[in-house]
Amino acid sequence: MLRMIVAMGLTRWRYIGLWASILLTVASVAILLVNGLALGLDFTGGTLLEFQIQTLKEAHELNAMLTAPLAGAVELSSAGVPGEWLIKLPPQQLPWAAADLAAMLGQQLALPVELLRTTMVGPQVGAELFEQGMLAILVASLAMSAYLAFRFEWRQAIGILLSVVHDAIVALGLLSLFQIEFDLNIIAGLMAVIGYSLNDSIVISDRLRDLLSSRTQMGIHACSDVAIKATFSRTMITSGTTLFTVGALLLFGGEALYGFAFTLFVGIVVGTISSITIASTVQELLGLTPEAYRQAINTAPADAA
Repeated sequence: MLRMIVAMGLTRWRYIGLWASILLTVASVAILLVNGLALGLDFTGGTLLEFQIQTLKEAHELNAMLTAPLAGAVELSSAGVPGEWLIKLPPQQLPWAAADLAAMLGQQLALPVELLRTTMVGPQVGAELFEQGMLAILVASLAMSAYLAFRFEWRQAIGILLSVVHDAIVALGLLSLFQIEFDLNIIAGLMAVIGYSLNDSIVISDRLRDLLSSRTQMGIHACSDVAIKATFSRTMITSGTTLFTVGALLLFGGEALYGFAFTLFVGIVVGTISSITIASTVQELLGLTPEAYRQAINTAPADAA
């Protein structure tokens, strides 16, 4: 009786989690439509100026020291390396030469400022980078869909796909909400999130497939709960150790890696939850039963003959 109560409790929480995930997805889409993505220099084009300024001050302290005409026109940010700072400018031309800007910064900050390099990205190159990044995500998604269609029954495959899509949308929604600069590092982070979320859902789905293929007398809800419990400790250990590493990168990786680490952190947390609340629940709503795999096993020899 206790096992039945625990099983029913897990099923109830899975469905509550499904509705919460749906609301979170809708909210993320709404945020994306309202705020959009804060596209970085990689995609919009512009000028990137790198300076060497030996100081222990933070970026907000340096920017607060700037006065007219630099105040409001430029903004210093850390390059992720001690003593190196960046100024990112939109495509329009800066009214000062790079060398003159370095001299003005040194005068206003009362610090020696050395111009290290100037990088210019044209709008056309930025647009091409954005298209290639989206194409990479599309190709990865198509390859993932083909793999799932080959390995699992179609209702399981759809549940896993929806789980992965949910994770990517929520990550994008939070990036839009906090207006974190969307650059090539975040594209890499999103692809890592897709892979991590897929792996997490496949572990549970593999265990569920084994249960459904056996001669168990349990129904689909009980089988799903048993599969989740059987893989829960593995999922928590894997997610916990990965989150510890990514959390350290998020806290100490600097501004240059902040977007990448933030995307990974959100994706791991949401992906761990969605593999339980979405992947294992949608397949039940689509009508997956133990008979689906048993019929496939029973008809396989006949088809081969």
